[in-house]
Amino acid sequence: MNRIGTATFVLLLAGCVQAPARVDSMPTQAPDKSYSVDLPIGWIKQGSPDNRTLIASRNGFLLEGMHISKRPIKEAFHRTKKAATAQMLPAELAELEIAELKSQDQFTAALTVEQNEPAEISGREGFDLRVRFKNTRGLEIQRVVYGFVDQAEYYRLSFQAPMLYYFDKYYPDFQKAVESFQLAAARK
Repeated sequence: MNRIGTATFVLLLAGCVQAPARVDSMPTQAPDKSYSVDLPIGWIKQGSPDNRTLIASRNGFLLEGMHISKRPIKEAFHRTKKAATAQMLPAELAELEIAELKSQDQFTAALTVEQNEPAEISGREGFDLRVRFKNTRGLEIQRVVYGFVDQAEYYRLSFQAPMLYYFDKYYPDFQKAVESFQLAAARK
């Protein structure tokens, strides 16, 4: 009876997770239809079960990937449990994002901030962060994070890849995706 219960649970859980799909056309809509973005053709995309995150990768989600997420501003920084507000300046949001990144694990705790600048994303004031750190094997990883607040939501667009080959090769694809990012309200 225990095996049947476990198998049933696994099947139900599998039904909740969206299957990865190849990007064959543009634009791609958010799982909850709150935004659209032009993901690179040929990449693989997948939405999270809670419809808050869209991820895409060319060679595998653990090698390089884009993450686009939307969270209520009160839940934006869940590791550090810091609250964001709609009135925060982009620089203040960037500092909260840096603290959140550093709290991820022992490797990101020692990250180096290479860039922290204002940015405009879908007509909203935000930030553009570039950080780097080394993983468990000493491979240098670079991560770029754009973030902004729209009403009661915190949007975060990020790209991460090893600096060795993958970052420089796929970073232009991420930049195009950021430039194409449009909130659903902005399309009307």
